[in-house]
Amino acid sequence: MHLIVSDIHGSYQGMELVMNAVKTFMPESIISAGDQCPDPMYSSFYSSLIAVRGNCDRFYEYMDTPFPPVSREMDIYERHIAITHGDRLSSSDFDLKEGDIFISGHTHVPLLEKKNGIYFCNPGSPSRPRSSYGPTAAILDNDHIALISLMDMHVLKAINF
Repeated sequence: MHLIVSDIHGSYQGMELVMNAVKTFMPESIISAGDQCPDPMYSSFYSSLIAVRGNCDRFYEYMDTPFPPVSREMDIYERHIAITHGDRLSSSDFDLKEGDIFISGHTHVPLLEKKNGIYFCNPGSPSRPRSSYGPTAAILDNDHIALISLMDMHVLKAINF
Protein backbone atom coordinates (compact mmCIF):
# COMPACT_ATOMS: atom_id res chain seq x y z
CA MET A 1 0.00 0.00 0.00
CA HIS A 2 1.12 3.56 -0.76
CA LEU A 3 0.15 6.79 1.00
CA ILE A 4 -0.53 9.78 -1.28
CA VAL A 5 -0.16 13.30 0.11
CA SER A 6 0.16 16.83 -1.21
CA ASP A 7 0.38 20.43 -0.07
CA ILE A 8 1.83 20.06 3.43
CA HIS A 9 3.38 23.54 3.10
CA GLY A 10 5.71 23.17 6.07
CA SER A 11 2.88 22.78 8.57
CA TYR A 12 3.96 20.94 11.70
CA GLN A 13 0.34 19.95 12.46
CA GLY A 14 -0.15 18.73 8.89
CA MET A 15 3.06 16.72 9.10
CA GLU A 16 1.92 15.15 12.38
CA LEU A 17 -1.29 14.02 10.65
CA VAL A 18 0.76 12.48 7.83
CA MET A 19 3.03 10.73 10.33
CA ASN A 20 -0.04 9.31 12.09
CA ALA A 21 -1.23 7.95 8.74
CA VAL A 22 2.20 6.39 8.20
CA LYS A 23 1.95 4.68 11.60
CA THR A 24 -1.62 3.52 10.88
CA PHE A 25 -1.17 2.21 7.33
CA MET A 26 2.57 1.36 7.25
CA PRO A 27 2.86 2.22 3.54
CA GLU A 28 5.72 0.90 1.44
CA SER A 29 6.11 4.40 -0.01
CA ILE A 30 4.78 7.92 0.32
CA ILE A 31 3.83 9.60 -2.93
CA SER A 32 3.90 13.39 -2.63
CA ALA A 33 2.30 15.55 -5.31
CA GLY A 34 4.35 18.58 -4.29
CA ASP A 35 4.52 21.51 -1.89
CA GLN A 36 6.36 19.38 0.68
CA CYS A 37 7.55 20.17 4.13
CA PRO A 38 11.05 21.35 5.12
CA ASP A 39 10.71 19.69 8.49
CA PRO A 40 13.22 17.20 9.95
CA MET A 41 10.25 14.85 10.46
CA TYR A 42 9.92 14.64 6.68
CA SER A 43 13.49 13.46 6.25
CA SER A 44 12.71 10.39 8.36
CA PHE A 45 10.99 8.84 5.36
CA TYR A 46 13.01 10.26 2.45
CA SER A 47 14.08 6.75 1.49
CA SER A 48 10.47 5.79 0.75
CA LEU A 49 9.43 9.17 -0.67
CA ILE A 50 8.32 9.50 -4.30
CA ALA A 51 7.97 13.26 -4.77
CA VAL A 52 7.38 15.85 -7.44
CA ARG A 53 8.03 19.57 -7.16
CA GLY A 54 5.22 21.96 -6.33
CA ASN A 55 5.03 25.68 -6.93
CA CYS A 56 6.10 26.40 -3.32
CA ASP A 57 8.99 23.93 -3.05
CA ARG A 58 11.77 26.50 -2.82
CA PHE A 59 13.11 25.07 0.45
CA TYR A 60 15.12 22.49 -1.50
CA GLU A 61 17.54 25.32 -2.33
CA TYR A 62 18.48 25.48 1.36
CA MET A 63 18.64 21.78 2.09
CA ASP A 64 21.20 19.25 1.01
CA THR A 65 18.53 17.55 -1.10
CA PRO A 66 18.12 17.68 -4.88
CA PHE A 67 15.02 19.28 -6.36
CA PRO A 68 12.39 16.68 -7.22
CA PRO A 69 11.23 16.62 -10.85
CA VAL A 70 8.11 18.46 -12.03
CA SER A 71 6.54 15.11 -12.93
CA ARG A 72 7.15 11.40 -12.56
CA GLU A 73 5.78 8.31 -14.23
CA MET A 74 6.04 4.80 -12.88
CA ASP A 75 4.23 1.50 -12.66
CA ILE A 76 2.78 0.33 -9.36
CA TYR A 77 0.61 -2.78 -9.06
CA GLU A 78 0.88 -3.15 -12.85
CA ARG A 79 -0.83 0.23 -13.33
CA HIS A 80 0.83 3.19 -15.00
CA ILE A 81 0.87 6.24 -12.74
CA ALA A 82 1.60 9.85 -13.66
CA ILE A 83 2.30 12.30 -10.83
CA THR A 84 2.56 16.09 -11.02
CA HIS A 85 1.69 18.98 -8.75
CA GLY A 86 -0.95 20.38 -11.08
CA ASP A 87 0.23 23.96 -11.42
CA ARG A 88 2.14 23.41 -14.70
CA LEU A 89 1.04 20.09 -16.16
CA SER A 90 -2.32 18.38 -16.50
CA SER A 91 -3.46 14.88 -17.40
CA SER A 92 -3.40 15.80 -21.11
CA ASP A 93 0.40 16.19 -20.89
CA PHE A 94 0.76 12.44 -20.32
CA ASP A 95 -0.01 9.45 -22.53
CA LEU A 96 -2.64 7.99 -20.21
CA LYS A 97 -4.66 4.94 -21.15
CA GLU A 98 -7.61 3.13 -19.62
CA GLY A 99 -6.72 1.87 -16.14
CA ASP A 100 -3.93 4.42 -15.61
CA ILE A 101 -3.83 6.74 -12.58
CA PHE A 102 -3.22 10.50 -12.63
CA ILE A 103 -2.17 12.04 -9.30
CA SER A 104 -1.99 15.79 -8.75
CA GLY A 105 -2.29 18.30 -5.92
CA HIS A 106 -2.19 22.12 -5.88
CA THR A 107 -5.91 22.83 -5.36
CA HIS A 108 -6.02 21.49 -1.77
CA VAL A 109 -9.40 19.98 -2.71
CA PRO A 110 -9.60 16.18 -2.51
CA LEU A 111 -10.81 14.46 -5.67
CA LEU A 112 -11.24 10.84 -6.62
CA GLU A 113 -12.98 9.91 -9.85
CA LYS A 114 -12.80 7.68 -12.88
CA LYS A 115 -13.23 9.49 -16.17
CA ASN A 116 -12.85 7.90 -19.60
CA GLY A 117 -11.28 4.87 -17.93
CA ILE A 118 -8.58 6.91 -16.16
CA TYR A 119 -8.45 7.29 -12.38
CA PHE A 120 -7.91 10.84 -11.12
CA CYS A 121 -6.69 11.44 -7.57
CA ASN A 122 -5.99 14.66 -5.73
CA PRO A 123 -5.29 13.80 -2.08
CA GLY A 124 -6.23 17.28 -0.83
CA SER A 125 -4.11 18.83 1.91
CA PRO A 126 -3.34 17.89 5.51
CA SER A 127 -2.51 21.48 6.46
CA ARG A 128 -4.65 23.88 4.43
CA PRO A 129 -7.73 21.92 3.34
CA ARG A 130 -10.23 23.63 1.07
CA SER A 131 -13.17 21.28 1.48
CA SER A 132 -15.62 20.24 4.16
CA TYR A 133 -13.68 16.97 4.57
CA GLY A 134 -10.91 18.69 6.51
CA PRO A 135 -7.35 17.33 6.31
CA THR A 136 -7.10 14.49 3.78
CA ALA A 137 -4.75 12.12 2.00
CA ALA A 138 -5.22 9.06 -0.21
CA ILE A 139 -4.14 5.45 -0.20
CA LEU A 140 -3.36 3.28 -3.21
CA ASP A 141 -3.54 -0.47 -2.90
CA ASN A 142 -3.48 -3.25 -5.48
CA ASP A 143 -7.28 -3.40 -5.77
CA HIS A 144 -8.46 0.15 -4.92
CA ILE A 145 -7.66 3.80 -4.41
CA ALA A 146 -9.29 5.78 -1.59
CA LEU A 147 -9.49 9.24 -0.07
CA ILE A 148 -9.06 9.21 3.69
CA SER A 149 -9.69 11.64 6.51
CA LEU A 150 -6.47 12.34 8.37
CA MET A 151 -8.45 13.18 11.49
CA ASP A 152 -9.67 9.63 12.09
CA MET A 153 -8.23 7.64 9.12
CA HIS A 154 -11.67 6.61 7.85
CA VAL A 155 -12.32 6.19 4.13
CA LEU A 156 -14.22 9.11 2.60
CA LYS A 157 -14.48 7.64 -0.89
CA ALA A 158 -13.01 4.59 -2.60
CA ILE A 159 -12.90 3.24 -6.11
CA ASN A 160 -12.17 -0.43 -6.73
CA PHE A 161 -10.12 -1.41 -9.78
